[in-house]
Amino acid sequence: MNRRLHRQRGVSLVEALVAFAIMAFGMLAVVGMQGTLRTNGDLARQRAEAVRIAQDAVETWRAFTTLDATTSRTAYADVATATDTTVTGTNATYTVTRRANDLSAVSGTITPPLRTLVVDVTWRDRNDQTQMVRLGSTLAGVEPSLTASLVLAANPDPVLTPRARNRAVPQGAVALPGVGRSGFVPPGQTGNGPRVAWVFNNADGVITICSTSATSSAGLLFDSGAPNCGTQKALLLGGVVRYATGIDPASSTSALANPSGTPVDFALQVFRFAEPGVEGDDGATQVTCFLGEVVDTQRPYYCAVPITIDQPKWGGRIEFTEPLELAEDNTSDEPDEYRVCRYHAAARYFNVSATLLNQNFVIIQAGNGTTRYNCPGTAVPQVWQHQPRVSGS
Repeated sequence: MNRRLHRQRGVSLVEALVAFAIMAFGMLAVVGMQGTLRTNGDLARQRAEAVRIAQDAVETWRAFTTLDATTSRTAYADVATATDTTVTGTNATYTVTRRANDLSAVSGTITPPLRTLVVDVTWRDRNDQTQMVRLGSTLAGVEPSLTASLVLAANPDPVLTPRARNRAVPQGAVALPGVGRSGFVPPGQTGNGPRVAWVFNNADGVITICSTSATSSAGLLFDSGAPNCGTQKALLLGGVVRYATGIDPASSTSALANPSGTPVDFALQVFRFAEPGVEGDDGATQVTCFLGEVVDTQRPYYCAVPITIDQPKWGGRIEFTEPLELAEDNTSDEPDEYRVCRYHAAARYFNVSATLLNQNFVIIQAGNGTTRYNCPGTAVPQVWQHQPRVSGS
């Protein structure tokens, strides 16, 4: 029995060594897992930062405020393939590659103002392996100031705004006592005598012609300036006039998209046809329009064209008059004479029974003394020559 006990000595030491060996392998596995987690976490952080850098590059492209290249403004024309740039991040250095290409047109169609954008952000991780994130997008060459037209009504039917007013009611109009009426004193009136005031029906936008002693729309709310209205009804015709003086409109297909030339004086009149559906000047009456102040390189105008119960529609044309020095004919290239282009196709209006808004125009010079300037037919947005009148317009 003593010999048997002697042979069993040292067994506990062997078991302890085996246990330590097993534990050592486990610890090595834990250390390896921790290293992998650290590498993956570091790579995830780098990828997130690379995505942010790529998004910033795309949004910088999208932040254009005009179409043509303009000093101190980001333009659609500036969106182009750029030289690679380096960005230092928190735990990596990134290389940003930006590419912009015009979208090809389908055979037989006009090339659309679209550009594809691709941004690549590359870097080297802790294992010295090259990593990359790529973002792609498409950019439409649409004048930013026209994007609000997406929310405008597509037809002349009465549409109430959130202020419960027809879209024909100018923003400066005030809510008058009673139900569903808004008052507006057209701008540009001077003198101490009574002024013209318009009272709008908030539901259909029809105007009642009134007079007032108030000098502004807000004055209509006081007893002393309360509008004195008759029975004459009218429909609003309005829009803005832009200026492209000092440039050749044909210098760029988008030169008239956001013009910012020097303003010139002009007057506007509506020449009504005797019959709303038939063109002619016999018996036509003239309606003088009111002009607002120049704001953001454009001047608003407002015309109230009278209608009656017997003739609830009107037809006619709008024309620019003195003090604007219009070119005598289409051959003039004088720099002190002007032409008028319109942003809408209608040269004359027939059977108008509702408000007409966004009837916009742009004034250009007749030329520079040697070169004649014309309203370009390939402009974006498209324009038509309005005055001097051309054959068939």
